Amino acid sequence: MKLSARKVMAAGIFCLTACLLTGCGCGKAKEKDAMTEEVIKITITPEPTATPVPEQVNPDAVVTNGNVTMVNEYLLQEGQQNGEE
Repeated sequence: MKLSARKVMAAGIFCLTACLLTGCGCGKAKEKDAMTEEVIKITITPEPTATPVPEQVNPDAVVTNGNVTMVNEYLLQEGQQNGEE
């Protein structure tokens, strides 16, 4: 019985020591590369797009909700491809 308790204690100490050594690290600190540490800067320049006049397009592509009038571009393009307009 004493032998198995010693084995369990030795295994526990070994595991604790291994965890401490892996957490601490060894050797000198590595220099950080400025290129990999830099944050990528992305800028998107908005471009103006032409909005179709709701009165001049297919009425199936126009939806009015209160004071807001929206033109569904997909339905507008489908109507133009089918020869409507």
